[in-house]
Amino acid sequence: AREMGMTSPALYRYFASRDDLVTALIVDAYNSLADDLEAARDACEVDDHAGRLAAIAYAYRDWALASPQEYALIFGVPIPEYEAPPEITGPIAARSMMVFLGVLDAAQSSGRGDFSDAQAAMTPTLQAQLQPWIDKFQYHDKPELVYLALSNWGLIHGLVSLEIFGHFDPDTSRENSGVLYRTEIAMLAKRLKLV
Repeated sequence: AREMGMTSPALYRYFASRDDLVTALIVDAYNSLADDLEAARDACEVDDHAGRLAAIAYAYRDWALASPQEYALIFGVPIPEYEAPPEITGPIAARSMMVFLGVLDAAQSSGRGDFSDAQAAMTPTLQAQLQPWIDKFQYHDKPELVYLALSNWGLIHGLVSLEIFGHFDPDTSRENSGVLYRTEIAMLAKRLKLV
């Protein structure tokens, strides 16, 4: 409010409640992240699947480092007595995952990469656990891509969260923590045989 030259109570002329304000901030943060991921993906050649995957991963970290408050808002500790309305935040949150999932889908559709380990891992139990995501993303014919997207997004998100929330050695500089991140992204592309 102060940055916009108004008092905190003045914000409520634009929002009916604190929850509406928080929801608007969450939607804005998710859209900002997805915009950056899409721009990074689109800056690479369509058939450069490894490049697109790396660009998305780097954009995710760059966005988090540039927007730590927004990152904490959508991925940090839940706000007491606030529950995000899933009908509003759900589709917006899924947009970022769809960028990542789309790159994996394009690679598989073009015959690039090796997704056989993920296909073999799709036990009925795993499929049942992933079913809500499979339904959400409409990937009924390619559930292994949902598995790969979620498990590898977990790796990306985990490393960024450790960095953002200060869980790396305090003597580790941003540059040095970036070495670990870049190495893991390169290994991800190798594991998927995109390079």
